[in-house]
Amino acid sequence: MKPVNAVNMTWEEVSPGHFQRPLGENERFIKAIGDRAHNAGREHWSVTAYATFDFKLNFPDSSADVIVERLGQAWKALRFEHPSIASIAGEDTVDYIVPKTSDLEHWVNQTFSIIDGGQTLDDVIAGLRPSQYVTGYYLPRTSQFLIHLAHWRTDGYGALQLLDSFFGSSLNSDAENLPWGSEVSRLVPTVEEALDNPIDSTPEIHEAAQKYLSTVALTKDAVGVAQTKDVSTPPAGTRSAHLRFSPEATEAITKACEEKDISVLSAVHASTAAATWQFASLDSKIKPYTSTMRFTLRPYLPEPYNNATVAAGIYTGGYMFQVPASQSWLETASQYHHEYETGITADFLRSRRQYARDVLEKMKTPPPLPATPPSEVDISFVDAPSLIKPTYSTTDRGVVEVLEVGLGVETLTRQMYCFVWEFRGSLELSVVYNEAFYDQAFVEKVVIAIGDTLKRELGLST
Repeated sequence: MKPVNAVNMTWEEVSPGHFQRPLGENERFIKAIGDRAHNAGREHWSVTAYATFDFKLNFPDSSADVIVERLGQAWKALRFEHPSIASIAGEDTVDYIVPKTSDLEHWVNQTFSIIDGGQTLDDVIAGLRPSQYVTGYYLPRTSQFLIHLAHWRTDGYGALQLLDSFFGSSLNSDAENLPWGSEVSRLVPTVEEALDNPIDSTPEIHEAAQKYLSTVALTKDAVGVAQTKDVSTPPAGTRSAHLRFSPEATEAITKACEEKDISVLSAVHASTAAATWQFASLDSKIKPYTSTMRFTLRPYLPEPYNNATVAAGIYTGGYMFQVPASQSWLETASQYHHEYETGITADFLRSRRQYARDVLEKMKTPPPLPATPPSEVDISFVDAPSLIKPTYSTTDRGVVEVLEVGLGVETLTRQMYCFVWEFRGSLELSVVYNEAFYDQAFVEKVVIAIGDTLKRELGLST
């Protein structure tokens, strides 16, 4: 086998133009979770990221066909810049094949779709199906572009970085003339490789991995929103309910959080806990709230991985954390603030490989299903302004304005996820849910309750 002449030496050329590396431990366990839903034609935790944009070309012909052609070129360029979006995962390996011209066109036809009908973005997301590749969807009627990825491929940060690369290429790329074959130098490493986690774990690493894995026990008998559907109800599509704060309201929220010595994320997290208690059944309102402390590992990756070149890789981690129902909102927000500030430790980083191994081992003998499935509202945050630009321009070709962005995951359980980000000065919340278990009106009440609690507890409303 011939190693790739690149910073990541785990990829090897197993035959001319065919590159391969082992599937990483974290990729393996996240993939196993997603794959469980394939029999139902779904993929749990698959990532969706989208942008609404305005394409202003300087060309004499700025027709819809020209825009589609530019986006198609950008999709090819995205593969060139981030070739791992076209890799394929097997049982034990990830494979990438350098495309010939005909292969590239076939890949585009498989992965790039134009949604011409009356479907909304929410409809498209609800109808998504698993794919061996990353897929992209252009909605001309609403001028939106959606990217869909299995979660083993990337995280929320990486998904927005991929959108950034896509729009950056939409004005300039000439994909047919790109030096195909050289892209393999940008095939991404696993998180274990990037963090240089040892293959053989020390007793201290085993202990750290077990410490984080043991937090899963905190999910038992934790509070969740009241459920009305039978436990045998099968999942359907994933949809979402949104709340956007104006730039003025966002500025006021940020200032109020600073005055209370907490982050906006911690304040929203505490408000998400409050909403879960609010919509819980009467006999559950005294139960503790358990949710995930999620962290991007990207700032902790050493060079040359600490940048957007590894967008098409999963570099995230977390553990469960619990707060009691008895304490005040500010006490809860302060707890979250402290945890977000101190949660990334040397133990956390060096135990990522062993943690994933332990999760995979535990998955072999899953515990019995609880009588009442978990139904908390969990939370996830991305620093969107650092990941995707609002404007892309060239003097000779035109301007692309990204007007809004969004992020979510496919959920096939009764758990909902509140995604939090800021873009163009506006704080945004999006609660994703499975439409088999909740209706839109109910989830809109949930996201409004999160926003109302946030404003009230920060002294911004009565």
